[in-house]
Amino acid sequence: MYCPECGLEYREGVTVCTDCGVALVSEPPQPSPEPSAEWLDLETVLETADAALLAVARSLLEAEGIPCFVRGDQLQEFLGWGRLPSGVNLVTGPAQLQVPRARADEARQLLKTEELADFKRPADEPVEE
Repeated sequence: MYCPECGLEYREGVTVCTDCGVALVSEPPQPSPEPSAEWLDLETVLETADAALLAVARSLLEAEGIPCFVRGDQLQEFLGWGRLPSGVNLVTGPAQLQVPRARADEARQLLKTEELADFKRPADEPVEE
């Protein structure tokens, strides 16, 4: 007998899982599917320390159904070290917007749109805090 929730195996005669409180079944539960392979092969399509630019770029990709992941975004403020006036943390560097490699070209094309260009600052323009 098996618990359909947690997968624990019980001996014959037991009818309820002691952990989950649900009725046991005779067949073991099926293992969960492997994580999608598309998340194993990511490519960076944008590097920036500008949080506004990153948010707009991410929303453009998500609106088109392109899954994306921001690498290093949470580390920007790690341990209270914070960002420099340029927006970059010296330890972590700029955040990287990554997409599955199979959709990288499509994502780059989308990020070249005029909508995104309005959010980009010239390299020599300081970031205001």
